Amino acid sequence: MTTLGVSSGGDPSQWHGAFDCVACGRKRLPAVEFSANAVSKKRAEPGRQISCKACTRGAAETERALAAATAKLRVKEGGDGADASAATHECAACKRSRPADAFSNKQLNQKGPGKQRCRECCDAADAADASSAKTDAEVRLTRAREASANAEKTNAPDKLAVFAREAALEAELVTGLKPKRIGGRGRGGRGAFGRGGANRNSALGRGGR
Repeated sequence: MTTLGVSSGGDPSQWHGAFDCVACGRKRLPAVEFSANAVSKKRAEPGRQISCKACTRGAAETERALAAATAKLRVKEGGDGADASAATHECAACKRSRPADAFSNKQLNQKGPGKQRCRECCDAADAADASSAKTDAEVRLTRAREASANAEKTNAPDKLAVFAREAALEAELVTGLKPKRIGGRGRGGRGAFGRGGANRNSALGRGGR
C-alpha cells in the first residue's frame, strides 16, 4: 500500500496489529494484511491459524501450476487418469470448457454445473475483490487525512470530530473492526453527546479549554 494523504499519517501495512500469518511466519500484522473473511474467522475462533493475502495468493498460484503440470503428465503417459482429465466442464464465469484439473474440488463437487468456476476465474475474482477493498480503504483514508489537515489548518470548530473519524478509520485497518456509535440519537437528531458526538462537559468536548 502506498503512502496516503498527509505524510505524517503512516502506512497502515506497517502498523503493528494482533494477527500472525501461519504461512510466512510474520507476527503482529494489521488486519489490512488479511482478507475480511480470514479476519472474521480469526475473531470467531481466536485459536484459528490464518494466512495473509500475499501467502494466500502464492498458494493459489502454486496449486494451479501443480494441477496444470499433473494434467499434462497424465495425458502424456496415458495412465488411468487420462480419461478423467480428458473430461471437460464449463466454467460459469468465462464459459470455456475446461478439464477437471482446471477446477478446484470444491467448485466441482459443491458448486456443480452452472455454478462452478475455474481456478483462473476464481483467482481473478479474489484479486478484483481485494483490489476493490484496498482502493476503497485508500480513498476513505486519503479523504479523512485531507479533512484532518484542513481542519487543523483552519482551526475548524469540529476538528476533534474530524480527527476522530480519521483515527477510527486507521483503527479499522489495524483491527478489522468497524467503529460503533455509542448511545442513541437525542432531540433534533443529535447523538448522545450532542452535535458532533462530543461530550460538551468534557475537556475534549469544550475544545480543550
